[in-house]
Amino acid sequence: MEKVLENAIDNGLGRISSGLYLFSIGLGIVLIILGVILIFKNRGSKEKKKTANVGLICLLIGIVAVISGWVQL
Repeated sequence: MEKVLENAIDNGLGRISSGLYLFSIGLGIVLIILGVILIFKNRGSKEKKKTANVGLICLLIGIVAVISGWVQL
């Protein structure tokens, strides 16, 4: 009984794995775009430096997500 359940879970996860990698790449691209927008939107403003820092963090996480998803494909 346990073996049947384990095989069913393994097969299900195996089927959706490539979709999850593509989702990771897509989410990474969205984060990169959001990061670039946040960085350039507040580039000259010294008061909104926190927003530029959030943009930089989004940009870095997006790059890592794209690279990770691409390597795992």
